[in-house]
Amino acid sequence: MKKVIALIMALVLCLALFAGCGDSGSNNANANAPADNNNANASAPADTNKDTTPKADGKTYNLIVVNHDASTSMCEEYIETLCNMMGEESGGRLTFSFNPGGSLLGATETLDGVKNGTADICWSCTSFFGSRFPISEFINLSGNGIISARMATDVYQQMYEEIPELQKEMSGWKIIALHSCSYGPISTVGKKIETPDDFKGMQIRTAGTVASQYITALGATPVTVPTSDVYEGVSKGVFDGFTNDWHNIDCFKLFEPIDYCLDMPVSHTSCFVMMNQDVYDSMDDELKAVIDKFSNGYAGDMAAYWWDSCNYWVADKMRENGVEVYKPSDELLAWATSDEIVQPIHEWYIGYLNDAGLDGQAIYDKCMDIVAQNTEAHANDWDAPFHYTDWNEDVNTYAG
Repeated sequence: MKKVIALIMALVLCLALFAGCGDSGSNNANANAPADNNNANASAPADTNKDTTPKADGKTYNLIVVNHDASTSMCEEYIETLCNMMGEESGGRLTFSFNPGGSLLGATETLDGVKNGTADICWSCTSFFGSRFPISEFINLSGNGIISARMATDVYQQMYEEIPELQKEMSGWKIIALHSCSYGPISTVGKKIETPDDFKGMQIRTAGTVASQYITALGATPVTVPTSDVYEGVSKGVFDGFTNDWHNIDCFKLFEPIDYCLDMPVSHTSCFVMMNQDVYDSMDDELKAVIDKFSNGYAGDMAAYWWDSCNYWVADKMRENGVEVYKPSDELLAWATSDEIVQPIHEWYIGYLNDAGLDGQAIYDKCMDIVAQNTEAHANDWDAPFHYTDWNEDVNTYAG
């Protein structure tokens, strides 16, 4: 009998050992435990057989896109072209409903409208939002050394990468593009600006707090009205001229009521394409990868190229409509860019950042250093005319 009992106990022990060695199910007490450094497999490559293909759930999205510029504007053509490129890349899983001309949200409503879900994507400019984006407004600062929208865009993107306070400033949305508009010349009715004294007594429409400082420094009075009201205001003599950038001159047909266009850069304008963060977060890996592909500098560089091209073809359109487009004399340009004019504005900007609770001097110095780093690469930006339809960069070259 003892032999039988011993045999039974041996069989039970063997079965227990077999079960313990062979169990790989979810009930294993050590199934989720961290790997032991002494484990024989610890040195094996962890990702050798990992599937890195973006996961897809097949869900489709129709995204609502808003833009305050007219349906016939280059800006609307840009945002529609960009979105449709993303739609094609997604294999039709992303489609878009476009609402230009402020038809759904006005210029000052777009950002919050995207954040609260009224719309999904917007194109807009920081100058519409008061002091909400003080660091971004460095791009708008006259006399900062930026000569083109392409240069401004490179500076803006590098600022975002290297200045944590700017990342915080732009948080709350999925950023698709950070870029710059073309610079704004000074367009006038009746009076041609040829000397510093010609600015005295003039009322000139401009956009945003920073740009207004420059108009004041020149000796004129800045007038702040929406771009949509500029045509009527200058036609009725409410003000004498404006500093709208080239693409807005075309978009709102502002070449019609003016006589002169002083082709002297006042400033650029920081702009963006933003997406609702929650909508982006709800997407599967495959669709996120599509949006990220275009958000990796491509959308911003494309915009900068398009806007810079306006300096050529919009100026031609102005001349066809009888506007005299002219460059400032060397004397006028030297005065308008002198320390006498520029330095007080830069000191004001540092204080503007301080008032926002930031280290104004440190951020200003960092931004100016980034400008210096990008100066040589953009020295030849204006060597030859070009048109926005010439843009042919492949988005795949921006990967990584």
